[in-house]
Amino acid sequence: MQVERQPDIKLQTKQTIETARKQALTDVQTRLKNLQSAVATMRDPSTWGDVQSTSSSDTTKVDLTRTAGAAAGAYQVTVSQLARANQFSQSNGATSVAADDVLHITIGTGGAAKTTDVNVKAGDSLTTVADRINATSGTPVYASVVNNQLVLSNKTTGTTGAISGVTTNGTSGLAFAESQTAQQATFEVDGKSFTRDSNIVTDALAGLTLTLKAQIPTTAPVTITVGSPAPNTATVQSKVQAFVDQYNSTIDFIQSKLDEKKVPNATTATDLAKGVLSNDPALESLLSSLRQSVSNVIGGRATGSPTMLSDVGLSTGATTGTGALNQDSVAGKLSLDTTKLTDKLTSSFEDVKALFTNVTGSYNTEGLAQRLDGYLGAWLDGSGDQASIMSSRLASEQSILDDISERRADLARRLTDKQAQLQLQFTNLETALSKAQTQGQWLSGQLASLG
Repeated sequence: MQVERQPDIKLQTKQTIETARKQALTDVQTRLKNLQSAVATMRDPSTWGDVQSTSSSDTTKVDLTRTAGAAAGAYQVTVSQLARANQFSQSNGATSVAADDVLHITIGTGGAAKTTDVNVKAGDSLTTVADRINATSGTPVYASVVNNQLVLSNKTTGTTGAISGVTTNGTSGLAFAESQTAQQATFEVDGKSFTRDSNIVTDALAGLTLTLKAQIPTTAPVTITVGSPAPNTATVQSKVQAFVDQYNSTIDFIQSKLDEKKVPNATTATDLAKGVLSNDPALESLLSSLRQSVSNVIGGRATGSPTMLSDVGLSTGATTGTGALNQDSVAGKLSLDTTKLTDKLTSSFEDVKALFTNVTGSYNTEGLAQRLDGYLGAWLDGSGDQASIMSSRLASEQSILDDISERRADLARRLTDKQAQLQLQFTNLETALSKAQTQGQWLSGQLASLG
């Protein structure tokens, strides 16, 4: 049976190798996806978008957030009244619910009115009633008990969505009256008056959200200052560096798999897994394409404009010099001259941007992000009905593994049958030998008796 099992041992060895190859391809896929994500940040408009400095002369009274491009300049803000929500409080001395009832909490008036109903039970304490209100889905109020009095506070400031009434069916013994009126925020920006339901104002100054925090007299206005828009070179440099790091990690990993040698006469799973992607021609071609994307001239640029990424600080560096051979440069890894990149971003931002992201539909003139997207897309996304290179290779590996599994299962059945057959033959042989021995002994006895 050891001889019979030799084909299965060979299949098991092949299965170990193909499993390792599939895992190695999966690891390559993961790194390519990470690289694809890093490339996406370089063509993200927010990476290259303008930023503006914003400030308030007194953030305890007016704070602000930039939400889009805003007009540069200084603005004077005064606030005569802050928006607030209204409240309804219990207007009698009841401490519990007298009988089952329904509270009707109405927000707004006329056709815009909306009522929320809350069931209460006989014997409910004020705290229990508050809990029932707060637990009601979509409740427009916060309920609390203050000084043995049930208080309902509107969740929305201003008069538009104020509480217009809190009533019951009349059996609970609870009654409510308005204890705090709602009011709108009234303020001025550079002398222009505004009235809003909220203290968070999004439409007074385009591109800015103001948060009103206190009253501000006209004699002491708060100054809002918006700086001139400018590219965020720090963000660009950070995104480019993140791309460089991921690019180098991806290149280094794939190259290590290509350079890894097979172990002669390997027997262990560890040794069998080595060199499964050694000199893989498709991966070799991918690495070559990625390196060319970075090093090739980007055409279509105006005279005097940078045409290579090395012009703005991104390159493989020098392979030789006064020191030892730079192995990272030989391997095609990137290095970033941050000083050079910052200088170019400051002096010719649009030119630098066009080198990294520029949609033209032609490899010769498009930016690095688009060039890399073309190669990475073929490997990871495919196009139309055509599957990606990576998914096709992984599917092929899985098909090979499935075939090996089926062949091993079929072989296992045949080996089981073969072993049973041999065992039966051996049993029959033993039976025949035992019978022959018995007959021999009987014959010897008969011959002895004749003597």
